[in-house]
Amino acid sequence: MLQQLSIKNYAIIDSLEIDFKKGFTVITGETGSGKSIILGALQLLMGQRADSKSILNSDKKCIIEGSFSIESYHLESFFTEYEIDYDAKETIIRRDISSNGKSRAFINDSPVSLTILKEFSSYLIDIHSQHQTVHLNNANYQLQLIDSLAQNSQENHKQLLDEYQEGYTELNALNKELDSSLNEGEESKSQLDYLSFLYNELEEANLIVGEKTVLEEQIKTAENKEEVNSVLQKVSYILENNHRVEPINTQLFNLVQDLQNISTYNSKYTELAERLNSATIELADLSKESESLLASSIDDTIDYEQASERLNLINQLEQKHRVLSFDELIEKFNSIGEHLNKYLSTEATIDRLTKAISDLTSKLLKKAKSISINRNKVAKDIDGFIIASLKDLGIKNGQFKVSITKKEVLNEWGIDSVNFLFSANKGMTLQEMSKVASGGETSRLMLALKALLAKHLALPCLVLDEIDTGVSGEIAGKIAKLLLEMSKETQLIVISHLPQVAARANNHYKVEKKDIKGRTQTLINKLSEEERLEELAKMLSGEQISEAALENAKALIANY
Repeated sequence: MLQQLSIKNYAIIDSLEIDFKKGFTVITGETGSGKSIILGALQLLMGQRADSKSILNSDKKCIIEGSFSIESYHLESFFTEYEIDYDAKETIIRRDISSNGKSRAFINDSPVSLTILKEFSSYLIDIHSQHQTVHLNNANYQLQLIDSLAQNSQENHKQLLDEYQEGYTELNALNKELDSSLNEGEESKSQLDYLSFLYNELEEANLIVGEKTVLEEQIKTAENKEEVNSVLQKVSYILENNHRVEPINTQLFNLVQDLQNISTYNSKYTELAERLNSATIELADLSKESESLLASSIDDTIDYEQASERLNLINQLEQKHRVLSFDELIEKFNSIGEHLNKYLSTEATIDRLTKAISDLTSKLLKKAKSISINRNKVAKDIDGFIIASLKDLGIKNGQFKVSITKKEVLNEWGIDSVNFLFSANKGMTLQEMSKVASGGETSRLMLALKALLAKHLALPCLVLDEIDTGVSGEIAGKIAKLLLEMSKETQLIVISHLPQVAARANNHYKVEKKDIKGRTQTLINKLSEEERLEELAKMLSGEQISEAALENAKALIANY
């Protein structure tokens, strides 16, 4: 239960502390007095995003703090999971909001994210604000109400729903990946044949690195064979075979010997001898190389026509693929191969994803059917409770039914589509609640549902903000009676304008605005029995309290 709420520097509240008790607590006050501000502070403790505009004094932090007793709610595992100190008697939630918009959240002084805070606060407190009644007509909201009750009454429902939603998230990811692959696949189908043709053509060409240069040299050599042989023969003849005079190599060798003979006279002669010796060795190698090339040229019998055809093929392929060199042509071949493998891989990916989606869909469908069975079991209990509650709340001929129909396509919640059907009058066909229920009827329907939740979910604290809107008189008294019954199951805090509701409460707080030191501030006070009597009289007759109003207030309390 909520034990204490502390609000500092928030909206028009400078500093406020409220001690709450078990049972039924009512908060009253004039319109605009600040009741909604207190509700807003509670919502911040539940993880609602903060707005720096709500800070009263921008020089200070806004601090909202709530103290809860959670002894009976078995939440130890939550604290263990998130490594937070556990204190069942007094667990404290705090929000700090700075003027720059930054916000921090704490549970027992351990910093936590808003996601963790939202999860934890959902175990502690349920706030029904005025706009939530509008959500009652929303199909998803209706479905979540049913699931809340099913989790309490059906042992495996929460686990099934968690597993299903985890699987559904995975299914969405697989479908997204498949769509992407299919888009690539559309491109691959149009490109696959063309790329395969290009690749096969280049593969059949059997290109070898450096091949074009070899072919060009072979062809040029063959085309100029006589000239090549003549020059090579001339080199050999001059260097080794000139018989009219001594061969050049012989003359150079003798000259080296002569220089070596005079090298003892001057070191420069030694240097000349060494240089000439190097040149002589190089010329000897050159002579041998030219003889070898000449022998190869004589013995070389390449198929000139075949080599020319091969070179023409390479040139045609270079032109076809718009490359400037043979090396670029080989790079093009490798690139086409990579693209081809990618497209073939896409086809395999599509097959894999399609199978994975089919298998996962089958598993999810089984879980969704089990979830649907649980919901239908709960729906029957809801129908009976709501109809009985509506009669207690003055809708004597009210009929209510939770309609659950199955969809063909899986969604986030399974295969069920939920609709709350309602009829307020005899002989009228049940129709969608949003189409036939008035504002007052919708409020009573919501109250009946909240009573059902309070009975089955055992929330530590339930806060209702003007859930009695649109009703008065006898119906207001019946609502007050139902609220009192609800408070036996949970701590109940109700913001109300109805004296009948306020008269039933175990604790009565009044919110009012006052001018303090030139500034309007919101204050809240727990009323004594005398103050409570006066407040009820004002709620009955206005600011001018008459004797009749006081007597009516006394009678109202006495009757309750």
